[in-house]
Amino acid sequence: MAEYTGPRLTNSQADDIYEHSPRTYLFGLVDGEHVVDGDGIAAFINHSCEPNCEADEIKGCVIIRAIRNIAPGEELAYDYNLYDGDLDDPAPCFCGGRKCRGSMYSEKELKRRRLLKKKKKIKGFHHKGH
Repeated sequence: MAEYTGPRLTNSQADDIYEHSPRTYLFGLVDGEHVVDGDGIAAFINHSCEPNCEADEIKGCVIIRAIRNIAPGEELAYDYNLYDGDLDDPAPCFCGGRKCRGSMYSEKELKRRRLLKKKKKIKGFHHKGH
């Protein structure tokens, strides 16, 4: 087990700090309004679409825990299930798993993004006078 530690920020504060940053270690909290700005060892646990760990929020603390036995030397990984960000950023995943989504975004977010892009395309098509 490892706790995802760091300052708690509002989403707005995090946006102000990291607006032009190519990488962040932000972990979104269940309330949807705050993030943990990771500064501990758990911030360096990587993403996998076929993880050996999972993240749970317990009383405002984010805990990363094993969901199966992990072999010595095996990399720790959990599914980031990203849910927001720039629509043009695919947040590519390179985990190499058999069930890899190709993105660190959650399935739900990927579906939402595809729908938004489709609507944007349709809207743009109609505005061109077609």
